[in-house]
Amino acid sequence: MQSPYFKSLQCICTISDEFFAYDKEFQQCLKGCKWSPDGSSILTNSEDNILRIFNLEVDDLNQCIGLQKSLQLKEGGTIYDYLWCPNTSISHGNNSLILSTSNRSPIHLWNAKNGKLEATYRVYDHVDEVAHVNSLCFNWSGEEIYCGSLGKINIFYTDQPGRNFTEIPTKKDLHRSIISTIAMNPVDRSVFAVGTYSKDIGIYGGNQLMYILRGHKSGVTHVKFSPDGLRLYSGGRKGDDDIVCWDLRNVGQTLFSVKRTVTTNQRIYFDISSDGKFLVSGNSSGDIKTWKLDQIINTQEDVECVLPLNSSIQTHYDCVNGVSLHPYQPLVATASGQRHNNFICDDDENGEKSINFDSSLKIWKIN
Repeated sequence: MQSPYFKSLQCICTISDEFFAYDKEFQQCLKGCKWSPDGSSILTNSEDNILRIFNLEVDDLNQCIGLQKSLQLKEGGTIYDYLWCPNTSISHGNNSLILSTSNRSPIHLWNAKNGKLEATYRVYDHVDEVAHVNSLCFNWSGEEIYCGSLGKINIFYTDQPGRNFTEIPTKKDLHRSIISTIAMNPVDRSVFAVGTYSKDIGIYGGNQLMYILRGHKSGVTHVKFSPDGLRLYSGGRKGDDDIVCWDLRNVGQTLFSVKRTVTTNQRIYFDISSDGKFLVSGNSSGDIKTWKLDQIINTQEDVECVLPLNSSIQTHYDCVNGVSLHPYQPLVATASGQRHNNFICDDDENGEKSINFDSSLKIWKIN
């Protein structure tokens, strides 16, 4: 798909009150959204520990006209990470598979067609009790699962459920920190990157640490490779408004950064168009921002290059934590919501603080 210009968006559908209504007592709100690899469904995560799947509705011309709820998957605790399997034909027929990890639970592999639990993968702590992991990633084929947690990376084979895994210790090199995010290089398939809450990023090749990248001001919550595998993008949480682009041909050097608004510790997702020409990010301010990545970059030494903004488009009334580009159509899905701790305002005669609550999933056509 050739990228449109991202100058405006047309809302196709909104899903909010029925599934994602914000609840002041239970703090139920959305926490991200992800298109399936074939673009037929959207997966969402929310504060009520439920993964929901919505199927894309299209007209006779194969144009999106809305979403239809398919099913939901209930986890027992806070969901830390979730993703679609990139290639499920190897060991599970034609089933669409989803991987998730939640608090004090094993890793679950779900069938997205019927909601059946296909397999579990268990990591154990020092007293031989099941421990959760904080981040997940499939390898390029879907045959391996990479899991990040405090001070280690565990690798499972998808067709071997249970506790049979390879472990890579990270305590010595990455400051004994939680591995908060993992991404696989789409070209050099032996290379993957991990981000940590200690602000470090590790680049691994053949399961060996090759480089450590440093420069973030806060914990790293999301890393993603460019489609050509030559760049790595990383973003942090509260206290760090930068998405940094790292040059993997000259490891340790940054090509540029972009500025967004992050005032929360939750993960604020960003995405890259399939042709590598646009970067799109959510923001705490309720908008999505876009940047053109194919422009000339100032590479002078000792000069920080900040990429100019291409567009800023208001999409929600609350924090946009999820943004996901459709794999081949000019569509973008956005998800909003966050916790609000203070509701009482002394100068409000009704005793309520004026806060914009918006927990919704929206589908937009990109113009």
